[in-house]
Amino acid sequence: MLTFIYQPLTTLGTEGDAAVVVARIPILINAVPEAIIASIASPNKLLQSSNANVPDSNLLSLLRIGLSAEYVSGRHYRVTLDLREMRSTEPYGVTADDVIAGAIKCLHATFDEDQNLGSYELHIQSNKDDKANWRRYEERYESKHKP
Repeated sequence: MLTFIYQPLTTLGTEGDAAVVVARIPILINAVPEAIIASIASPNKLLQSSNANVPDSNLLSLLRIGLSAEYVSGRHYRVTLDLREMRSTEPYGVTADDVIAGAIKCLHATFDEDQNLGSYELHIQSNKDDKANWRRYEERYESKHKP
């Protein structure tokens, strides 16, 4: 089945300023909705010019940010962003907050795109010694399409 997801991509290797770009990505998948949601964090090697050598353009996979989904009921899911192995964002010229905000935009857009996805509760896992207030990003989201 052809479907679309959204991923937070890096502009590393381009002539533009460093930024998080939310892009619509076609994927071929024959899986449960949880796998479609998790694929938002899958590596993505975009077509590049011959002088660019970026092995992965997806900031989530580059930074080792995990994304998983668990079916709850109906069209509702529990989504977890796992930041416990997150690498530094410094080489990409963006902040961790930029990446997390981009990931949330990707979740919203993917849920709005796919008629099988209705709503989710976002939970964030981080290291105990992480001083960032990641809880401020936890939310409940209802897709914009009608069931």
